[in-house]
Amino acid sequence: MAIRKDFGFIGRLSLDFAQTGDMGWGERYERLTSPSELNRWFGLSALQLPPVRITNEDLSRARALRSAIWRVADAVAQHERPRTNDIRHVNTAGRRPTLGRALSGRATSLDWHRPSLAAALATIAQDAILLVGDEVQRSRLRRCENPGCRVLFYDDSRPGSRRWCACGGKISNRAAI
Repeated sequence: MAIRKDFGFIGRLSLDFAQTGDMGWGERYERLTSPSELNRWFGLSALQLPPVRITNEDLSRARALRSAIWRVADAVAQHERPRTNDIRHVNTAGRRPTLGRALSGRATSLDWHRPSLAAALATIAQDAILLVGDEVQRSRLRRCENPGCRVLFYDDSRPGSRRWCACGGKISNRAAI
C-alpha cells in the first residue's frame, strides 16, 4: 500500500516529475497512484495543466518515462553511464510534439493549446534531455547531501554551490521529505 504523500516541487520540471516515484526507496512511496493523481500533479506542477484524459495504460506509460528519467539523472549525478534503454526511452518521448501556448483573443492571457498527456510527457522529456545533455546544466545536477535524502535537484543558485534540496540538510528521515 502506498503512503499518501503530497507532491513536492523543487523547481525543475523533469526532476519534480521523476521524484513522484519511489526513487529507490520502494513502491510504498509511489505518488502517482491513479490517473487522477497524475492529473493533479500536472495541475500543481509548473505546467499548471488543466485536466487531460488519462487511462490506466497512460499512467503506466507515464510511470515508465518517469523511471527512465530518474535512472538517467541518478546515473549522471553519480558520474556513471546511464543505461542505453533509459536514454532511448527519454529520447523517444522527447521527440513527440510538446505542449504549446496560445494567447487569448485580447492578448491578455495565455493557455495551453490542445493539451494532451503525450504532449505533457514530451515536454517533461525535453526538459530532462536539456538538463542531462547540456554540459552547463548537467554540471548543476546534484544529489542532496543529507544521508537520509535521495532527492536530485538542479542547483540554480548563483554560485552553484547548493548542497541540499528543500530539506536544507536538516531532515534525517526519508518519510519526512
